[in-house]
Amino acid sequence: MYRFHGNGITLTSRIEIFYDHIKINNKVGIQLNFDQLEAFIYIANTGSFSKAGELLFLSQPSISSKIKVLEKELGAPLFERNYSNVYLTEEGETFLAFAQAAVDSIQKGKRSIQKRNELFDGEVVLSIVFSGAGYFLPSRIQAFRDTYPNIKFSVFSGHSDQVLDMVLNQDVSAGIVRSIYHPQIESFCIEEDEMILVYHSDHPLSKLDKPTLEDLANSPLILYKPETKDWKLIQNAFKKVELAPNIVAEIDSIDGAKEMVKNNIGASFLPYFSVKNDLHNGLLHTIKIDGIPKIERDFELIIKKEQTVDDATKLFIDFITN
Repeated sequence: MYRFHGNGITLTSRIEIFYDHIKINNKVGIQLNFDQLEAFIYIANTGSFSKAGELLFLSQPSISSKIKVLEKELGAPLFERNYSNVYLTEEGETFLAFAQAAVDSIQKGKRSIQKRNELFDGEVVLSIVFSGAGYFLPSRIQAFRDTYPNIKFSVFSGHSDQVLDMVLNQDVSAGIVRSIYHPQIESFCIEEDEMILVYHSDHPLSKLDKPTLEDLANSPLILYKPETKDWKLIQNAFKKVELAPNIVAEIDSIDGAKEMVKNNIGASFLPYFSVKNDLHNGLLHTIKIDGIPKIERDFELIIKKEQTVDDATKLFIDFITN
């Protein structure tokens, strides 16, 4: 694509002239960018600022500005202008070979990366907890497939114990759960999260500046996923002050619990990731209550220890854990 223009002076001589000029006129580090080099090469090839601008979809002032900056960085004039004609200076002739090599190398590297990403194919087989399937995973898969478009996904959702069983039985290559431990499992934290108290603007808690644990016990409460360690921590907080929570509904679905809160049936402790948009939009509200412990429930990617993982899954694990 790019051509080198000579003027009878040997390449060695041109290099010596160029570097002598640089040493005299440039006392600091040279900083160049791809757009400047590309503009310089196109002008050299076409012999015209305007034609180069048309090919690069740039205005003439814009392409002229790039050359001025480039010449300033190099400390040497690159073009001689004679009416409508543009000629390379001796420094420009010398620099052209280096600019061409640099641009060609960058383009070659870009093509190599694109080719590399396109070559990767395969399938990632995952299991994930119900809550993560709807809120957490879609954006991660989309971001991953932007880089590796030929890798497909098979996703199975279930409760934490079901996800764990699928990983242990190697029905899937990896699983995504919320803070789980098993001696045969290796886990990687992929996103921090916590359970928070959320309520409707008309809920009794909204009328209090600093509600207490007793205020919460006297308010309607929706219990999401009974018999979990999250709820046991909350229940113990009530027991310490000899209070019993006013449970008006129990449900094992985050979406179901959230809709109940939105309909002002009661307040609920829900994962932050599932309600952050509702909090931002003012549809739900949250407050911290003294005596309720911080309940961290991070998302973790789990694989079976000493398991052989296929290349596609390795790529996804590296992508999602970094």
